[in-house]
Amino acid sequence: MKFACINLPDRLLCFIILVLFPAIVWSQNLSQSPYGRYTLGEQLPGPSAAFQALGGTVLAYTDSSVLNLDQPASLTSLGRGVSVFEGGMAGMIKDYKSTSVSARGINAGYSLVALAFPVIKKYWSTALHLRPLTNMGYSLADSAQFDAEGKTYYTYKGNGGISSVGTTQSFQLHRNIAVGAELRYLFGKTNTFAETTFPDQLSQIRGSRISTTNQVKGFDAKVGLTVQHCFRKRKAVVSDTTLRRQKKPASLDSLHLKFGFTYKPSLSVSGSSSLLAESFFGLGNLNTLVDTAYYRNISSGTVVMPAQFGGGFSLANSSGKWMLHVSGLYTDWAGFRIFEAIDSVRSSYTASAGFQWIPSVTAKRGTFKKAAYRFGGYYSDGFLQFNGKPVQEFGFTLGAGIPFDIPTYYRKPARSSVNIALTFGQRGNVVDNPLQERFVRLAISFSLNDRWFVRTRFD
Repeated sequence: MKFACINLPDRLLCFIILVLFPAIVWSQNLSQSPYGRYTLGEQLPGPSAAFQALGGTVLAYTDSSVLNLDQPASLTSLGRGVSVFEGGMAGMIKDYKSTSVSARGINAGYSLVALAFPVIKKYWSTALHLRPLTNMGYSLADSAQFDAEGKTYYTYKGNGGISSVGTTQSFQLHRNIAVGAELRYLFGKTNTFAETTFPDQLSQIRGSRISTTNQVKGFDAKVGLTVQHCFRKRKAVVSDTTLRRQKKPASLDSLHLKFGFTYKPSLSVSGSSSLLAESFFGLGNLNTLVDTAYYRNISSGTVVMPAQFGGGFSLANSSGKWMLHVSGLYTDWAGFRIFEAIDSVRSSYTASAGFQWIPSVTAKRGTFKKAAYRFGGYYSDGFLQFNGKPVQEFGFTLGAGIPFDIPTYYRKPARSSVNIALTFGQRGNVVDNPLQERFVRLAISFSLNDRWFVRTRFD
């Protein structure tokens, strides 16, 4: 008689408690940028630190120990029978500068929680993931002096964001061809506040406050394709005349050229929106409501998400010692609509490139010899625009992946890693745009590989 069982080690429960639960109930702020006022918040970078260190979007490179959720077809590269649990966090320091003032902000939070595992080895893999997509967390204050009103205070605030929970399915159709699809449920809301007060004449002039809330909940999808070709090298054939036989040619290191493509259609996501305009006497929290000047409520509306197309290629050797990648992403932000309103956006593209190098892929000892060193860069012509001038962004990236082995159920090691990425970037400039941002972003992700789902048979 044969019995089968599934092995789920205690470390899975520990990481669900330590990482997954806080991520679900987080109270975090991943952005303080005033540019987050537009669309549904500031767009957050890709989830994995490994690919952020390669310039951001990586559509044609797969790794058996790191999840690339930007490419739905990448999961087929998972090691045979190995499951991957990945969690990540990010922090950023930003310097803000306009023509008159400058400031600095610091923020941090979770960036990803995901679990991937093979359903049918070598043919079908799946992933479950939870990640924030946008975030809003700015707070601005300004003042002016007028002859009649005296000193006037202006306050602008925004908070909230959009997250997604979804699944990705990848299928290996051929040795060199893989396809994948991602289905996500988007949820969350953003709140903006604009307030004007007159501290010199609190009892004579009313202050005003405008509050806007946008909430979305619905599905979007993305599909992906990877195609690979191997350029093999072989040694010369050596004849053994003594034994009267011919030895088979031995393969040397080969080059792997891979192309990757993704497409996300423009879909309408359900949502609701409300706008409230009030007048009051007082200042700060000590104010007396006088009148509701205007109220609008859209209980059932839609947000039209932009279509997106991406493509790229990577070139690597079969041993994994080095890898070069180039990717491009086009997003049709011109088709974005938020409850039928047109925002300050335009269609844009992003180009990225990166290189990865491992000193020794066969080293059994020496952490720094086995580590993957990465660097890259990116450029975006900007999807936000003001007075007809886009807010461009560029950055340089570097990082490393530090591997370590976890003994599995069969005492066979599974390669796990800690990935670190640093991004030095700039968005906008004080000449053409209302604000310039220079930032340093630190991202850390943990990719834990183990044979969590093991079928054991007893006779």
